[in-house]
Amino acid sequence: MSTRIKGALWALVVLLFAVGIAPAQERTQAEPPPGEIADVWVLWPKAGHNKQFEDAVKQYVAWRKQAGDPFSWNAYQPHVGDDLDFYVFRSGGHHWADLDGLHQWNERSGNSDQYEKLIAPHVARVEHYYNETDYDHSKWEERADYRYFRVVNLQVRQGAYGEMMEALGKLHKALVDGKWPRSYSINWTHGGDGGMSVVYPYVDFAGMAEPEKPFMTFLSEQLGSEGAAKATMKQLQSSFEESRSTIYVHRPDLSSPE
Repeated sequence: MSTRIKGALWALVVLLFAVGIAPAQERTQAEPPPGEIADVWVLWPKAGHNKQFEDAVKQYVAWRKQAGDPFSWNAYQPHVGDDLDFYVFRSGGHHWADLDGLHQWNERSGNSDQYEKLIAPHVARVEHYYNETDYDHSKWEERADYRYFRVVNLQVRQGAYGEMMEALGKLHKALVDGKWPRSYSINWTHGGDGGMSVVYPYVDFAGMAEPEKPFMTFLSEQLGSEGAAKATMKQLQSSFEESRSTIYVHRPDLSSPE
């Protein structure tokens, strides 16, 4: 499903953040952040059931909307990798207490029966995660036209959390102070092997190209020298044991209707 950088990765789904997938946003001091919690489901259709699955999802999300679902969901699919047959459904910007409200709605709405009737017959495998956004280390400009999301999943090396956070804080401050023009979101996953993920949003493929001023040039200017920039990146990168990345495409046709 993704590109290996240092061995196998942990949970496929530390991912997921965007048009609802990535709740981190730039904000003023006067603006309270949205909730940091996202509810994430990953579903693999049965072999040969993709069309039936998608048709069922469209019916199901329409039913949830009509039934008063307190959450709004965004759907995503992997665009590159060796496993392209799964779908991610994510609802972000929540507080932990909001999950209680969702649970209560599930019980009184008959949601489980609808899921079993429409979706379950076409599903081979399901995974469920909670994703927590680190607003203190994220820089996100919300845009409605984001279509692609590069997600880098990282497993922190045992004993290296402090080093990693020190380097991440230094890097984030340099990018914010220097007004780095691109968005990114830092997230932590609850469930599976856990871990950290970084999400980068794009409007189109052209936006994935190296910016006019390369990242390391920018960082060198902000930290005062090329050596300082390389040292910070080395400290950050050496804090991780494993890393994988992939690109997801937003599927508005399978997301909660407006």
